[in-house]
Amino acid sequence: MKELARMFKDYSRYKRHVSYVEKRVLELRSKICSEACIYGSVDMYTRDMYLKYNEYLKTLRPEY
Repeated sequence: MKELARMFKDYSRYKRHVSYVEKRVLELRSKICSEACIYGSVDMYTRDMYLKYNEYLKTLRPEY
């Protein structure tokens, strides 16, 4: 029973982490789109962070 509880805790933690990374990717994508529309250019740091988080999300969720 303890092992099952530990597995559930680990899975729950994994899901929260994936949710955080997805939220961050969407936040960065929104920022990039709004900067591109308003200024016509995109901050390179924001772009690099978006690419980094997006690649990390792909490793976390290989089905996508």
